[in-house]
Amino acid sequence: MANKTAGILTKLNLPLVALWVAGVIVTVVGWLVLSSSNGAQAEFYTSASQDYAGYFAAQSGSTLGSVLIGAGVLGMLLALASQVRVRGAVVASVVEDVVVVDEEEEFEDELGVTAVPVTDAGESGVESGEGEKAETAEKQESELEESVRAS
Repeated sequence: MANKTAGILTKLNLPLVALWVAGVIVTVVGWLVLSSSNGAQAEFYTSASQDYAGYFAAQSGSTLGSVLIGAGVLGMLLALASQVRVRGAVVASVVEDVVVVDEEEEFEDELGVTAVPVTDAGESGVESGEGEKAETAEKQESELEESVRAS
């Protein structure tokens, strides 16, 4: 059981977790300050009190709460961006570790097909077929251009 726990802890990015936790905590504290200050302002308005020091403190608390909410949300967005960046680096390192096998080469080996080098057309006695493919492609392109011009 200790091995499973140690494996999880080694894969855990503690600064990233701390950034997420700090963002959430700051957002919650900001919401609490904002809601309590708004409640104090509402009480001031309904009681027709003359305690302006309390009123100004409630306004300051509302401002502070709003700023804390903004900072907490910004912290969570930074944590999300960092997590995406770290995850991309992890995926890229895994992709680099994958061994690429040339299946075409293995397929040619199984069939016993070998490439015949052609220096000039007709010298090797083997028709490559590439010239025919090029002519066919050119013919198709010209037909396509003609049909586009006609329409």
